Amino acid sequence: MGGLIPLTIRDLKRWYRNPVSAIVGVIQPIFWIVLFGSAFDIAKFGVRSAFFFEGAPDYITYLMGGILTIIGLFTGMFSGVNIIWDRRLGILQRFLIAPINRSSIVFSRILSSVVRILVQVVILFVVGLLIPDGLKVAKGFDIMDAVILVSAVLMISFIFSSLFSIIAVRMTKMESVFGIVNLINLPLMFASYAMFPPDLMANWLSNVAKYNPISWSAQSVRLVIINGSLSASQAHSVLMYMIGLLVLSVFMLLLTYILSEREIRE
Repeated sequence: MGGLIPLTIRDLKRWYRNPVSAIVGVIQPIFWIVLFGSAFDIAKFGVRSAFFFEGAPDYITYLMGGILTIIGLFTGMFSGVNIIWDRRLGILQRFLIAPINRSSIVFSRILSSVVRILVQVVILFVVGLLIPDGLKVAKGFDIMDAVILVSAVLMISFIFSSLFSIIAVRMTKMESVFGIVNLINLPLMFASYAMFPPDLMANWLSNVAKYNPISWSAQSVRLVIINGSLSASQAHSVLMYMIGLLVLSVFMLLLTYILSEREIRE
C-alpha cells in the first residue's frame, strides 16, 4: 500500500503538534480511572471487592481493563473525522491524484489512531500504579501478560477505527459522523463487561454483553492483570477472546481495503 507510512506520519504530526488534543486524550481516561474508580468503593459497605469483582483487590484494578478498552473504542471512533476534514479542505483531492493506493488514505488514519492509543495505554497504566490505592497488578504478571494486554487493546482500536473510517469515507458532513458516534458509543460501552461484571447486570443485558467485542478485550486485559499466572480455564477464556478479536480484526482489514478502494471519490 504505497503512501501508507508518509500519510501515517503526517497524521501523527498533526496530533502531537496540537497539544490540547493530545493532553485531553490522555487526561480524560485518567479522570475516569481516578474519579470513577475511587468513587465506587464497595469496601465501605463491609463487602470485600474480590467477592463482586472477579478476585480484584479493588474496583480500580477491576476497572482498568475496561478503561483501557474504552480508550480504544472512543479514539477509534473519531479516526474517520480526519477523512472528512481532508475532503472539505481539498486535501483529499490531492491524495487521489497522487501515485498512492486509496486504501492507504484510510489505513493511515487507522494506524495513527492505533499508535496514539498505545501511548495513552502506557501513560494510563503508569498513572494507575502511582495513584493511592490504585492499580494492583498480580505478582505473576509477566511479559506474556503485557503482550496480551496490549494486543487486546490494539485490536479493539483497529476494529472500531476501521468501522468508523468506512462510515466516514462517503460522508461529507461532520455532524453525521458525530451523530453516529454518539448513538453507538454509550450502548457499546454499557452493554459490555467494561464497567461491571456480568453478575451485577440484568440477565438480558449480560447475555447481550457476552457477544460484544468490548467485553472480549476488557475481560482479556482484566484476567491477566488480576491473576497474572492464569489457570487452565482462565487461559482458555483469554484464548477464545483473543481469537474472536483477531478474526474480527482480519475481517475489518479486508472490508476496509475493499470498500476504501471502491468507494473513495472526490
